[in-house]
Order: sequence, then structure tokens, then C-alpha cells
Amino acid sequence: MLLGRSAECARLLALIDKARGGESGALLIRGEAGIGKTSLVGYVAEQADDLLRLGTRGVEVESDLPYVGLADLLRPVLHALDRIPERQGAALTGALALGPAVAQDRFAVAAGTLSLLGALAEEGPVLVTVDDAQWLDPYSLDALAFATRRLSREGVVVLFTARDEQEEAMSRLASVETFTLTGLDAESAHRLIAEKGTAELTAQEADRLLAEARGNPLALIELPALLAGSGAGDDAGDGSGAPLPIGEMLAHTFGSAVARLPAEAQDAMLLLAVLGTRPLAGTEAALRAHGLSYESLEAAEDAGLVVEERDGYAFRHPLVRSAVYHGATPVRRRRAHHAIARSLQGATAPALEQYAWHLAASGAEPDEHVASLLENAASGAPETLAYPLASRLYERAARFTPEGQRKAERLLCAARASQAAGSLNEAAAILDRALEHAEQLGTQLDIRQLRCYLDVQRGRPTRSRELLKSAVDEAEKVDPALAAVMLGGIALTELAVGDLTAARGTSAAAMELADSAHETLLPVRLLRTLVLLLGGDAEAGRALLRELAEPLASPDPAFPYPLAGVGGLCHLAAEELDEAHGMLDRAAYTARGSSAVGLLSHLLCTLSVVEFWRGRWTPSLAHADEAVRLAEASGQLIEVSRGLAALVKTEAALNREEDCRRHAAKAMEWAGSTELPMDAARALGGLGLLELGLGRFEEAVHHLEEVRAFSQRHGRGDGLYLTWAADLADAYVHLRRTDEARDVLDVLEYEAGRGHRPVTAGAAARCRGLLEPGDPEAASRHMRRSLALLSERPVPFERGRTEFAWGEQLRRQGRRSEARRLLERALATFERLGATGWAARVAAELHAAGGTEVRPERAPLERLTPQELQVALVVGRGLTNHEVAERLFLSVKTVEFHLSNIYRKLDGVHRRAQLVRLLAQASEGPETAGVSGAAGASGG
Repeated sequence: MLLGRSAECARLLALIDKARGGESGALLIRGEAGIGKTSLVGYVAEQADDLLRLGTRGVEVESDLPYVGLADLLRPVLHALDRIPERQGAALTGALALGPAVAQDRFAVAAGTLSLLGALAEEGPVLVTVDDAQWLDPYSLDALAFATRRLSREGVVVLFTARDEQEEAMSRLASVETFTLTGLDAESAHRLIAEKGTAELTAQEADRLLAEARGNPLALIELPALLAGSGAGDDAGDGSGAPLPIGEMLAHTFGSAVARLPAEAQDAMLLLAVLGTRPLAGTEAALRAHGLSYESLEAAEDAGLVVEERDGYAFRHPLVRSAVYHGATPVRRRRAHHAIARSLQGATAPALEQYAWHLAASGAEPDEHVASLLENAASGAPETLAYPLASRLYERAARFTPEGQRKAERLLCAARASQAAGSLNEAAAILDRALEHAEQLGTQLDIRQLRCYLDVQRGRPTRSRELLKSAVDEAEKVDPALAAVMLGGIALTELAVGDLTAARGTSAAAMELADSAHETLLPVRLLRTLVLLLGGDAEAGRALLRELAEPLASPDPAFPYPLAGVGGLCHLAAEELDEAHGMLDRAAYTARGSSAVGLLSHLLCTLSVVEFWRGRWTPSLAHADEAVRLAEASGQLIEVSRGLAALVKTEAALNREEDCRRHAAKAMEWAGSTELPMDAARALGGLGLLELGLGRFEEAVHHLEEVRAFSQRHGRGDGLYLTWAADLADAYVHLRRTDEARDVLDVLEYEAGRGHRPVTAGAAARCRGLLEPGDPEAASRHMRRSLALLSERPVPFERGRTEFAWGEQLRRQGRRSEARRLLERALATFERLGATGWAARVAAELHAAGGTEVRPERAPLERLTPQELQVALVVGRGLTNHEVAERLFLSVKTVEFHLSNIYRKLDGVHRRAQLVRLLAQASEGPETAGVSGAAGASGG
């Protein structure tokens, strides 16, 4: 047991024991430099010699070399890459510079990391250690953080260590359990000095050491040599009377030791510090390029500053590396980087990136030859290179490009590749730099156009909308087609903030420009279609949508926002629910197969809304839940907002009051921190539905009137994406505020009359029937019409509401027998859907009508969690556990764990064939999990 660390050792060893039992876990150990984080993890690793042990260490000078840490960690197990899904293996291979890369985003690399750890754990438990995580490159840290969040039942333990002061870097590990390692107690400190101290101290010097070191083990071991003979009464090293920070004291100690070495050893140590985690062959080549060899490090080894390991020399402690690097003059550091760059001359991508990085660090001037090399290597994307690598190579090329237009063009290419990789904030920062150098108007406009899409994805559309507006007139003079696309981008931002009035005019102007340029411009026409449909012009919108059916089947993949997702939203707005489901389902299958997480989260958000209307509420929840998780992981703020609003709506109908209110509050918070009021209005509509189901009509009116005000401000009516009018009219009727109900109904009937919209028209007919209590024949005529209209679409919840409203009216008219038949059907529908609040209201009416409540059996799939449901859906499609893991970004063992829970919860289901039959039966009822593409089906 480590001296003075019994509790900490026990905590970490408990994780190891759980891993031996098949349970995964992770821990972040924080503390100041030298506090013993590395020793603690090293001790635990020694006790875990029966586990497969993988480790890496962050190196400050390598912190902006992407995936260098991940490559170091996984190097010993690369032989297992053929055991993970092919796409993920290819993404990992490319990202780690181990072979040909493919067009995958950062998420595919992260998913590959998870799959590889899971595959290794199939043979036995695994221990992963990441020392000095604050210096690990962000790409590697993101991949490991993603994998760590999804580990569950594999038997993998991940231990991170990091220094206290690096808050920004450690925000990437916010979801990992953390504890802070503090100094040793006095007794342990005394023992450590006695056992490990580097010099004999007087009693006064020992007291001073204890005071200065504050229990820091490395300081207790190394500082005696500095304090010996210094005089016990002296102040701390800076002469101020205040103690020096531990890191500064230790850096001073190590720096003094380095300064006493021969010049050749100092140069070799500096090269070692600059090289970081490069393999042995790379280190030898760099030393030779500097006229040195491994023998040059022998003096440093004798001084205890470096140690010889299997793969060469390594620094005894990260602080030694830091002291070497920062203690060297800028001229010496540049020479070291230049020597490494020389050793990499002739490299090809991705190693070419390291060549450029070291060349830049050496202070090299802009060089068009080097820039062209980098650009040619980057231009292989997406056919032969990963998007993240392509972005970095373009950015390096721009670094070596003289000021001006070519620099702007290369930066624009870097930003496009970065956006394709899902790195939205990085892409935006690159675009800002590109705009500073762009000399040609066309390039300036391209930069602004891409920035607009980025800002919409990041939930900040307003700034870019104004930039685009100011540039459209100039663009029209140069290229009308480009101006039309820019206007389409402006319309997109206006839709994102919910301003349909503005989007109508802008999209119409974009269409006129496209027609004048004799260009089809699918994105412009699709946006116009969506605006028409959201605005209630169903006939014109449907006509345009039919024209776009063929090009939508094979859209241009280069266009920067997902056309299939917009097409699905068009079908939803047109109340074509089956068509919406089919388009979104197929697109989600494709996106999931290619690890296109940004697109997948967008599709799942809309698919969740579609499934709500189709009465498939369990998968609706599963889609929205996954969309939020994926969007948070990939930084798609607009999709987080949309996913939360979708969750609120479905949870409201299911009467999951606590979850509904929690997600609504979170949606409001997101709306406040972004520029996305539309989703806040959708969440308020969900709260209104919740209160309506609970019979709290005043509260329902409060929420729904806010949605009505939003809609009126922005020229919106009522539709399936943002619904409020029928619910508000219903609440007004129950409060006997009939005049206000009639005003709302006027809006709803106007919307219903603008083309064939059977769901809206059916809701309007129901509300009209509610307002005819004194005319039973008229009321019944409206209710009958409502049911006839609603039967045209798969909307069981709406049909149940009409049956409930009509049965309630008939009971009050004394027609109890007729009322019971309607109320029994409504109750069966609500029970089957899981709408418990509505079911309770119907049950009370049925009892008053002299009926007997018969509760149908709860749908089996409702017993599953969202994650279990997704697993069940993919397994039910005949896919293997490995294929399920790939599509759901889980490990195989986690899939197996969920599958065992599924069998336990579903009575009579113990084998895959039985699960397939259950899903087939469920597909015939409103509780079906018919989400094939989103969960990995063939999407036929």
C-alpha cells in the first residue's frame, strides 16, 4: 500500500475488483503537480497485473497534435482492429495515422475507440490509464470521454489524472466522477522524508521543508537537496516571506539539475521533450538529424532525470519535461523543432501534418511549396482522408501561405472539412480568420454563407442573418444563383428562430432569383416548400413537394444541411405522416451506418414528433432521448433544443409529470442561452397538454396563451410541429370562456381550410362540436365529421380525444348508452397509448355514465427504458450483437446487458425469434416500435 494513501488505494482497487466482475467504471483524480497522482495510478496498475493494461500520458508540446495521445494508448492493441465494425476500424486507422483514412467524423473515431475497448474486454478486464489528461490533445480526450460515458458492463476501468488548474481542458471530462488528491498527513510526510529524502537536513531545515511542501510527496523527496545548508531561518525561495507554489519550486529544482548536465545531454533532453510520445524510430531519426544519439542521454539518466524503458527513454516526471522545455531559450526550442521537421521530410499524409507542425514551431517563414504539399494531401478528402485530418492539413497549408486570397481559400476549405467532421466551433473560428484574408467578393460571400449554417447549428443564427442580408445585393450582381442560395440561408435562420413572416418573403425572393438564374437549386426550393407548409398553405406546398420527390431521393451530399431531414419535416407539416416516417426512417438508417451523428440527431428529433402523432409514444421518447444525447456530444445546440421540446410533448401525453416539467425547464434554459425561441414555445405547448390531461384548465390556458402570442408575433398558425389552438380551445370550453374559445376556433378553421389537412380539420370539427352544447344534432354532426377526418391519418390520440369529448357531451345530454360506447373506445385507446391522465378523466366520465372500467393490458414494450427499446428494435431486425453495438454506439457487452434486461421484463420472451414476433405484433398497434431506420433497419 502506498505510504499515507490507504483510503485512496482502496477506492481505486474497488474499481478493479468490479471490473473483474464485468462492471465498468471511471475516475478522474485531480491535484497539484507532484501530489502523487501518477504514483497512485501506477500502484493500482501493479495490483491489476491480471488485467490488460493500456496507458498514455498527455504532453504539453503535443497538445495540439490531434489523436497523438489515442495513438500512443492503442498502439499495443492495434492487432484487434479487425474485431470491430469495419467503418469504425477504418476511421481509427485514419485518425491514428496508421494507414489509409476514410471520410468519417470525430464521432466515428470515438465510436471505434469504444468498440475496440469493448472487444478487448471480451477476453478479460481492461485497465486504461491517462496521466496528465489536461495536456492530452482534445481529439483524443473527446474520444476517450465519449467511450467512458458509454461503458457499462464490459469490465473496463478508465483512470484519468489531471492538474487542478486546467479547468477548461477538464470540462471535457465533466461527466466522469472526480476526486481531489491532497497532501500527505504529517506522520506520513516525516516517514517519506526519512525513507526517500535526497539530502540530510537539520531539524530546522526539515521543519521548513514540511511547511513548504504542504504534504506534496514529490516536493518532500526532491526539495531536501535544494534546502540542505540553506539556513533554517531563511524565507521561502522568492524572498517575499510567502511560500513558493510547489510547481515553481520543483521546476526550479529540476531546472538546476538540467543546467548541470553537458550541453549535448541538454540538447538531447530538449529533443525528447519536443518529441513527446513519438515511437522509438522517430526519436532516433530526430536525434540523428540534430547530430545526437541515444548515448547523449546517458548523463541525464545518471542524474535521475530520465529513465530507460522498453521503447526508449522517458522523463522521470512530467515536471522534468516541462523544466527542460520551458528552461530552454526560444532559439534552442526552434532548433529542436527544426531538427524534427528535417527528420520528417518526405512524409506523406497524415505524418505530413507533424512535419508542418514542427516546421511552423521552428519559426519557418511562409513557403508556397510546403503549402502546396499540404493542400494536395488535404484535397483527398472525402475519398481518401478523414475530414478532421483534411481540415488540419488545409489549416497548416494556410499557415505556410503568404497573406491574401490563397490563404483565405485554404482556410475556407479547412472550415468546410471541420464542419463535416462535426467540429462546429472550430469551423467558425477558422472562418473568422478566412474572412480577414479574403480579397475576392465571391470568397467573402462563400465564407458568410457557411458561417450562417454553422451559426444555425450552434443556436446563434441572428448575427449571420444580418451578415448575409448585407451581402445579398452584391452577390446578385456577381452570381444570381449564389444570391438565391444566400437568401435560402437567411430563410433558414428565420425558420430557426420561428419568424415565419420573414421567412415567407425571403424564401419567395430566393425562388425568384433561382428561376431568373435558370437553376433548380434544390435547397432553395425545399426551404420554400417548408415555409409554405408551415405557414398553412398546404396545396401549394404539397405541389412543390411532389416536384421535389425525385431529387430528394438522391440529394447532393455536399450541401451543408440535411435535405432528407427538411423533406421529412415538409411531409410532417403537410400531415403526410407515413411519408414523413418513411423518408426520415431511411435517412436515419444511412446516417447511423456512416456515424453521421449531427445528421442523425437532426433526423431523430423530427422522427420523434412524427411518432408522437402516429401514437408510437415509446419509440418517440427513445428517439428524442437519443437525439439529445447525441446532439450534446457533438455540439449541435439546435438539435438539443429540438430534442428537448419533443421529449416534453410526449412526456406530457404520457402524464410523466416530473420528467415533463424538468425537460421543459431545461428547454427554456436552452432557449434563454441561444436564439431559439421556437423550441421554448413548443415546450410550453407540451406543458399546456400536460395540464389539459390532468384537468387543470386554468394552468393549461396560461401556457397555451403564451404559445398563441408567440405564433401571432411570428406569423405562424397551428400545425403538427407547433400545436396549440385545439388545446387552448378545449381548455377555454371547460372554463366556460366560450367567446375566447370561438376566437381560437376561427384561427383553427382558417388553417384547416387552406388545403387538405385532415388532422387539423378533425381537431377543428371537434372543437366546433364542443361549442354546440345546446344543439345536440349539430354537435354530433361535428363530432362525426371529426372522426371521419381523423380516420384518414394514423392519429389514435386525436381520435381518442374526439371520442372522449363526444361521449362526455352525450352523457350530459342523458344519452348514457351511446356515451358509454364512445367512452369505452376512448379509454381503451388512452390506456393502450399510456395516456394515464386522459384515461383517468375518461374513467370518471364512464363511471358517471354507468359503465364499468376495463383496463387493457399494458403494452409490453412500454416496460422498457429508451435504451432498452432501441436495443430491442435493432435485435428484432435480425442484426447481431456486434451490429447492434455499431449502430447504437455501445459496446457489445452493454448490448448483452440490455438484452438480458429485455428478456427479464418481457414475459414469454427469452430468445431472439420471440422478440422478433413480439415486435411484428406490436407494429400493428399504436404502441408499435416501428422505428426501423432510426434503430438500424434496412429502410426498405
